[in-house]
Amino acid sequence: MQGSGNYWGKTKEEIVAALQDVEAQGRRIEYAGLELVAHLNNQGLANDLGYSNPTALLVHVLRISPKEAKRRLAQAEELFPSITPTGSVIEPALPATASALAAGDIGSEAVDVIRKTLKDLPDLEPEKLALAESTMVAQAAEDDPNALARFGTRVRNIVDPDGPPPPDPEPKQPDRMLHIRARRDGGLDFRGHLPVEDAHLLHPVIKKGEQRPTGRTDDRCQAERTADAFVETLRMAAQCPSKPTKNGLRTPVAITISYGDLLKDLDDRILVGPDTYLTAREARRIACDSHVFPAVLGSKSEPLDIGVSSYTVPVHIRRALILRDGGCAFPSCGVAASACDGHHIIHWGDRGPTKIDNLVLLCPHHHRLVHRSDWTIRMVNRRPEFLPPAYLDPARIPRTNSFRRPLPTAAA
Repeated sequence: MQGSGNYWGKTKEEIVAALQDVEAQGRRIEYAGLELVAHLNNQGLANDLGYSNPTALLVHVLRISPKEAKRRLAQAEELFPSITPTGSVIEPALPATASALAAGDIGSEAVDVIRKTLKDLPDLEPEKLALAESTMVAQAAEDDPNALARFGTRVRNIVDPDGPPPPDPEPKQPDRMLHIRARRDGGLDFRGHLPVEDAHLLHPVIKKGEQRPTGRTDDRCQAERTADAFVETLRMAAQCPSKPTKNGLRTPVAITISYGDLLKDLDDRILVGPDTYLTAREARRIACDSHVFPAVLGSKSEPLDIGVSSYTVPVHIRRALILRDGGCAFPSCGVAASACDGHHIIHWGDRGPTKIDNLVLLCPHHHRLVHRSDWTIRMVNRRPEFLPPAYLDPARIPRTNSFRRPLPTAAA
């Protein structure tokens, strides 16, 4: 197939649609090639043609590397039926993946991610394995391979919450050590030891917290009392006034810009400090979740009056956002809430209210993307939905974050 190359005068939507069509055609051709590889392997044609194995035949015939030849053979074995030496037919391990590749909906990289995800799963009943595959295939229609791999981690979390055992420690132990292992259910397993010069800092605090309360029954075991005492120590440390904050009170940065320019999506550079430039568009994004000091400046930029700092997103609303969104709400993003901004769906400069139904958590990358691109956000049943640009999806079918929505169950 050879392209015409006559793309001048085409709209951006037409160019992107043409690119997507070519990619889908390539995927369908790739499916046909894997089907031939499967047939070649099932019929034993490599030996008939004098080659020691199918890999050697593919390397010679297709002029590909042995690594690529082995990858295609592995894909073909799982996407197509195989025939045993006795003539029995074994059904493919990944029928839904094969159908998606044949339709051009997913590519070879996505096939590898799905294969690896399902291979790493423990032994499952056929129904659960089929559900895991169909869930991955459906997500592959929205995600790039890297995002799909992260989603695969979530699928593994559902079917194998304990995960693999932690690695054994090195033979030589340091004098202070703390091993922390995140559990699939969000908890933590940890163990370690402290030298005597550091143990005296923790031991008295823990011992005090372990004391049984007077005047009431305490049915906790010793391990529970120790754990509760340790958690109380962490709470005290977290509430320490000198503790650095993250997405609480932020490091103050002064940006001086006129109100008129701030309301405009200007891309011209505006001086906001001695050597710092921002665009009005960037200033609008920063103002989504920041302290705002209203100020009145004179003709020579001297401050004549300054107002009281106001939170664009108050703490209690931010907590509600974290409970609702869990982290960045943009489709396929797994960034934690602690690294996210509160974005006004209707911008505050356009009189958008600072209410939870007009706010969504976005990581800095997707916050910038939403401000600069044609992605739009709407609230449906008090939860955010993202509408992709028309050049990405002409139907503009709403998308949500696969990390935040519940996975389907076998019963469903």
